[in-house]
Amino acid sequence: MIDAFVLKKLVRELSELTGEALRQIHQCGKFCIELIFHRATIRICVEPGLAHVCLTNREDLSGQNPSNFVTLTRARLRNARLKEVGQLDLDRVLYFVFDKVDETGEKHEYKLYVELFGSKSNVVLVEKELVLDDLRAFLGKNASYVHTTDKMNPFEGSELKFEGNEMLSRFIVEKIAGFSKLTAQEVLYRAKIEDRPLSALDDREKVSLKLALVSILDDFEKPTCYVYEIQGRRHVFAYPLKMLGEPTERYDSVSHAVDEAYHWNSRKIQTDKLRQQLLSIVGERLKKQERLLQTLTEDLKRCEKAEEYKRYGELLKYADVQDSAQGVVECFDWETNQKVLVPLVLGKDAKRSAQYYFEQYKKLKEKAQILKVRIEQLQEQNSYLEQTLYNIESAETLEDLEEIKEELAEFGLIQKGAPKERKFEEANFRKFIYNGFTILVGKNNKQNEALVRKASDSDVWLHVQQSPGAHVVIRTDGRTVPKDVLLYAASIAAHFSKARYSSNVPVDYTLVKNVHKPKGSPPGMVLYTNYETVFVNPLDPEPAKKI
Repeated sequence: MIDAFVLKKLVRELSELTGEALRQIHQCGKFCIELIFHRATIRICVEPGLAHVCLTNREDLSGQNPSNFVTLTRARLRNARLKEVGQLDLDRVLYFVFDKVDETGEKHEYKLYVELFGSKSNVVLVEKELVLDDLRAFLGKNASYVHTTDKMNPFEGSELKFEGNEMLSRFIVEKIAGFSKLTAQEVLYRAKIEDRPLSALDDREKVSLKLALVSILDDFEKPTCYVYEIQGRRHVFAYPLKMLGEPTERYDSVSHAVDEAYHWNSRKIQTDKLRQQLLSIVGERLKKQERLLQTLTEDLKRCEKAEEYKRYGELLKYADVQDSAQGVVECFDWETNQKVLVPLVLGKDAKRSAQYYFEQYKKLKEKAQILKVRIEQLQEQNSYLEQTLYNIESAETLEDLEEIKEELAEFGLIQKGAPKERKFEEANFRKFIYNGFTILVGKNNKQNEALVRKASDSDVWLHVQQSPGAHVVIRTDGRTVPKDVLLYAASIAAHFSKARYSSNVPVDYTLVKNVHKPKGSPPGMVLYTNYETVFVNPLDPEPAKKI
């Protein structure tokens, strides 16, 4: 999330707290702690994917029980005075130096190292270069804390020689401190050089590389920090990555940039995790019900034998028993005017066989009726689950997914949590304005249901035909809806559906008064009549028209 250059800028900001006493250490997550000073709070997070350090105004008072590390660190550092904030060799290691006089009057100097090494990120408490404890229990207690590097620090003015046969990008990463594979590509981009072996560089290209490095250092000295969204995560940089174009955000304060990126990424991770959890739950339930539906359908097909049993029973009822031989009876079929052979039930005569066939006929007919009802219920539930899968996939925010989670709890798919009363105000729906008409779009089954419930009878309701998708309502206010508005709303309905990547999508529309929810049906399931159909291409609504 942050690199060594950002860490260097952070050192400058955090150093403003030098001389202050540390009031408290608060644990706000398994791998996250806060150092609380009088004027500010420093958050240290070493959770993989979110590792960072920054000043923050948002103290987390979630009440996480302190770990052994935090308990020890509190005992050693509470009321200690911050002496220094530094960085080791332009590496992703920041340290705090604290002075403290204990109860006996003995002076101590403690160092708190923050290592931001991806999945190996850690916080280490050190005294006299010996490890007292570390947050993630990677290190042994009383082990020597050692940090070495042979990389060149570009801020120290050492002469850089591009010599050897290795690839240029690899040379930058392995020989120059502070650079990753991504930022090494930025150097090549600024130098306008493609990655190649060092031995293939000419003198002009070597000069271009040095100038590119100088330009990065010059940009670093400017106050602005840059946030880029890369592969679904936000990363903070101390200089612009020109190869990526315009940044997502710009900040004058590096802590503000890091703090905002952290909260954005944290919510994104929570959203992705919940989305996958819900997709897994609903997907597994749908597979299970589809298997059951197939089994019941096969059972229903076997029930078709009921008519054959009935025919056998009727034929045997009037059969001449003398015409029986080897377990079959020759019967006259008055429907076809032909003689047919009817099998007898093993161990039974013609009369009892007829009785058996009539009993089997009755059982299968009753079973068929039960199976038809059950199959219809399963088909309705599967339609609901398919719609829910689409809602989960298309959910835009964590709150949207939380609403779906609550809905699934009511449906019995997951355990119910504490009940939350939600009011589906108009602001919850997606809202678009087109040629003076308001178009509302539901985000999940409950919103779809609330959308129809709150609409007027004269409003127009739209839904993609025979496919999961959002309910769409055009507010008419008693006006006639022009054709262009109707087609625009239909295109939105196609976009917010499983058919969004198709073309010529059929979308049904009717007045809201013709839309009805069957009693006992799952949320969002409706029946509609007196509808017409238009064929449209899905349209992603223009941002300017979205409210």
